[in-house]
Amino acid sequence: MLKAARWLTTGQVQRRFFPKATPDAARKRLRKLAEAGYLVRFREHWMSEALFTLGPEGKRVLEKNGEEISLERKPPKQLPHFMGVNDLRIAAEMAGPVSYFFSYWELPAVGWRYRVIPDAVFSMHGKTFALEFDRGVEGVRFFVNTKIKFYRRGFEGFPLSAILLIADRKSRMLSLARDIPNERGEFLFSMLDEVQEHGLLAPVFRRHANGEAVSLFSGSLVKPSCRQESFVGSRRMESGS
Repeated sequence: MLKAARWLTTGQVQRRFFPKATPDAARKRLRKLAEAGYLVRFREHWMSEALFTLGPEGKRVLEKNGEEISLERKPPKQLPHFMGVNDLRIAAEMAGPVSYFFSYWELPAVGWRYRVIPDAVFSMHGKTFALEFDRGVEGVRFFVNTKIKFYRRGFEGFPLSAILLIADRKSRMLSLARDIPNERGEFLFSMLDEVQEHGLLAPVFRRHANGEAVSLFSGSLVKPSCRQESFVGSRRMESGS
């Protein structure tokens, strides 16, 4: 998973791989993997949560399959946003089965050719979704002009069942839901903590600010999937996660 996610916190690793273990048990296991060189541990200061990325031994193991792996030197600059996207990757994998999940840092390498780059594109249960994690750094109007207008036009040859707009807090989610035109219902709004607590398949989505919370696959919430022309070869798309 670190090959794709690049960096994960202790809590993210525990949530994805050791959900029944205590935080202390997960920390001990990760410490052993780091001491053996499979992982590299990074901690900005003593109050911050530890981050993990692939180490030399992890690289060696993966490259036995003919893969070429580049090791990370330091965490990305926009770390809260980066980690939020990986939180949603974990939520998708736990809701699975996931045919593929490509984050914004992976899309260029798999042939994404559209003008707007989503925070992630993923497919599960026969449906394809674009995902945006919004921390409110930019104004809603700017977000509408730089991304939403392109989503409303659609991606030729790559139809989406829905665009998921996940905010970091309720006030931001309500602002997005109020100000983004959604007469066709293709935008679904939620909050990161709701998705983390209840799961991606739970009734945590809304079409409108005052709308009832519904689940992603309830009734006709998402459009039936159409036959898609993938933006990369089907074998390559299905191999990524």
